[in-house]
Amino acid sequence: MSNPAEPSKGISLRWVYLAMGFNLVAWGMSWVNVRAIVHEVGAGELGALRYLIASTVMLIVWLVRGRPLPARRDLPGIALLGAFGFTLYNLGINYGERTVDAGTGSMLISCVPILVVLYGAVTRQEKVTLFAWLGILTSMVGVALTSGVVENGVTLNEGTALIFGAALCAAAQTLLSKHLTRHYAAIDVTTWAIWFGTLGLLPFSHNLVGTAGRLNATAWGHLLFLGIVPAAVCYTLWAWVLQRLPITTVMGSVYVIPLFSVLFSWAILGESPPAATVVGGLLTLAGVAIVQRLGRPRA
Repeated sequence: MSNPAEPSKGISLRWVYLAMGFNLVAWGMSWVNVRAIVHEVGAGELGALRYLIASTVMLIVWLVRGRPLPARRDLPGIALLGAFGFTLYNLGINYGERTVDAGTGSMLISCVPILVVLYGAVTRQEKVTLFAWLGILTSMVGVALTSGVVENGVTLNEGTALIFGAALCAAAQTLLSKHLTRHYAAIDVTTWAIWFGTLGLLPFSHNLVGTAGRLNATAWGHLLFLGIVPAAVCYTLWAWVLQRLPITTVMGSVYVIPLFSVLFSWAILGESPPAATVVGGLLTLAGVAIVQRLGRPRA
């Protein structure tokens, strides 16, 4: 029996990079959707409603595909993936942003690629070249300029710790996902993890039924998008991409997400980016280009 996690020889790398690019755009857009409804929905309710939608979508797909449940020995790892990647990450972001400005939040989350790549380098699971580190650090400087941290400084409080904790959870999620998808298909791993993560979010939601009942059609549109695209679809694609590309290549691309957030905020919310943001965006793109073009280890 073939391993479902093995890359198909018939799949072109062009499709893998296309899937990665789709994720970057969708996750950049998701920040705009969250900002549009965050004042109408509490931090706990937002996470629970978003992932109840994602869980429902994944359940339908799972039933249609007729897939089995995971082996009992893998349940602890999947539960950890759900806890780190969906429960704790979302709680850290949603509660942390109540007292931390967006710039500091973006800067802290941008630590995720460095944490993941550093782990891969220390454990010798990934060969990280000098150009890869150069590209990642260049992108970090770009994110600092884009987020306004260079100009306004970093907010240090309890929220800062929560968001940095969320960054650590995201790094753990990436590593756990890459491990589990060696044995299971990406869509199955994502499905089970989202189910566990949603169960973890429910206790933090208050008056979930009442909150859902008072939302208007526009707010539901934002929630449906957040639950279906950035959650269900994108996390499945991300696990699939991690199967087929080195962690350094994948995580180096994550720095483009804040740039897309700025572009969508400008196009949809009418927020004009300052000059430092534009310069930061260009630096971010330069760093990502270095990682993608020069940062791959030679065979």
